[in-house]
Amino acid sequence: MVCKINHFRARLHSDDRLIGMWCSLSSPTAVELLSTIAYDWFLLDMEHAPNELPDIVSQLRVLDSSGVAPVVRPPCNDRVLIKRLLDAGAKNLLFPNVQSVEEAEEIVRSTRYAPQGVRGVSVSGRAAWYGARAGYLQEAGDEISIGIQIETLAAFECIEPIAALPEVDMVFFGPADLSADMGLLGQTDHADVRAKIQEGISRVRACGKMAGVLAPHVDAAKFYEAAGARFIGIGSDLGCLRSHAQKLLNDMG
Repeated sequence: MVCKINHFRARLHSDDRLIGMWCSLSSPTAVELLSTIAYDWFLLDMEHAPNELPDIVSQLRVLDSSGVAPVVRPPCNDRVLIKRLLDAGAKNLLFPNVQSVEEAEEIVRSTRYAPQGVRGVSVSGRAAWYGARAGYLQEAGDEISIGIQIETLAAFECIEPIAALPEVDMVFFGPADLSADMGLLGQTDHADVRAKIQEGISRVRACGKMAGVLAPHVDAAKFYEAAGARFIGIGSDLGCLRSHAQKLLNDMG
């Protein structure tokens, strides 16, 4: 059954280094295999991977019995989809391409019941143990962690007010989309992109919140860790499979 207390949210308010991996294969077996390795979190991606809600539920079930925390990224910041993910038992959510504090506030409202928010009420879903969990409606809001993704120069103007929202636990930087918005499409390691993310990390840390980043490779991960990032994505299931398969073939000559 779904764990009642979200210990991972508490870790987001520590200074722990939390290393994770993107999971894009839509495969519970791949997630289960990888969960035997001591990663802190896996990002179950719905934005750029063919994960649908049943796929996410299957992967959440696999991770319930592991030491790896699932983080779900929806494809868009839609309140109906957010409601369905929460009812399905997702507790840690990373929201893509947030452009304003007003959008971040709407995301927060979508994760809370009235009067604090607009989440539809149900106690029959997986999150409430299919109706068997007493007190779920009162406790749910305290268990949900929210990460906000900053991916454009316009969004950089809103870092402080977004980080100031008490319900926002982490602010995350995406080098790929940011580099594109800076006119440097595909140049995630460009000095200007790194400097901009370094600045963003510093500003998030100054607000007392955890800063996160998806690093294109380990050298970049170490650079951003030195800059103060603590929630760091260092690869993907898809990338690991492809790169090792290619290496095996190359090694054969």
